[in-house]
Amino acid sequence: MANKKKKKVSRLPKKKELPDIEPAEYDYHLPVMLEETLGYLLQDLNGIYVDGTLGGGGHTGEILNRLGETGQIFAFDKDEQAIAHCEKKFRGELQLGSASRLKLHHLSFEKACGIEEIQGRTNGILLDLGLSSRQLDESRRGFSFRINSPLDMRFGAEGQSAEEILNHANEEDLERILRIYGEEPYARLIARRITQQRRAFPLKTTYHLRGAVEETVPEKLRFKSLARVFQALRIAVNSELDVLENTLKNSVRILAPGGRIVVMSYHSLEDRIVKTIFREFAKPKIKELPNDNSIQAKPVPVLKIITPKPILPTDEELARNPRSRSAKTRVAEKL
Repeated sequence: MANKKKKKVSRLPKKKELPDIEPAEYDYHLPVMLEETLGYLLQDLNGIYVDGTLGGGGHTGEILNRLGETGQIFAFDKDEQAIAHCEKKFRGELQLGSASRLKLHHLSFEKACGIEEIQGRTNGILLDLGLSSRQLDESRRGFSFRINSPLDMRFGAEGQSAEEILNHANEEDLERILRIYGEEPYARLIARRITQQRRAFPLKTTYHLRGAVEETVPEKLRFKSLARVFQALRIAVNSELDVLENTLKNSVRILAPGGRIVVMSYHSLEDRIVKTIFREFAKPKIKELPNDNSIQAKPVPVLKIITPKPILPTDEELARNPRSRSAKTRVAEKL
């Protein structure tokens, strides 16, 4: 009897594990929607502009390339590494001293509204609210669940770290952070697991937090839950939504008439705040007259919304820069 050939048995692929990333040096991310944002932002090439989120200096560098001789850009970042990086990147421009068109400020973009020399004179404000690739991937900050690192998550050196919040907040507050800032459906169970785990040992690293999530959430949902949990903690640590709301409300007074504010957001909570505040300032308001107790009879809006719907990245950009996939850009102009 002829030997029968053994049938090949197809094997199911192994369940996909979340890959770890070894700490390494990463570049800052590519500027998102560069042509679209600068097309809306740069109305006067000899004007004054604010980049509230300097990062690796991608947008700032391109603005400098396009500005005229008397144009100026004031750039802000709380991250001292971003400032140090851009001091090297723009060394030639900064060496011009008082003649330099670039002013770097190691401050939150919320503080831009307090710089006296740009009050009421700014032709454009750019806010790119996304984290840079370097911030996400570098080993010392704790922003990524893919790298085992200390649970810090602060953009600067001030305030509570993620480790302090995780180990000292009560269960109800942890649940609130995860539910509100991460929109995490397993918020209650994850908060309970964190409080149980810290009785045995404090949560000090990203892998400690990752373990608490993985022990709570079904395997097929872990990746999204981890992303939401880490986002929620980062927002809480840096008071990101409060800072954004305050900045948007205060930025109107530093804009010159016709000046524009361009905001790129990367998750629904940010986009909702931008949309709501733009709409609020676009409604007719009673205008108070200076040095007068009377009011102007005719209500006037403060902003005009330039983009009724957010601008999204093109297919070409998504292929070139996958981290732009969740970006939404909104633009408003001061009347």
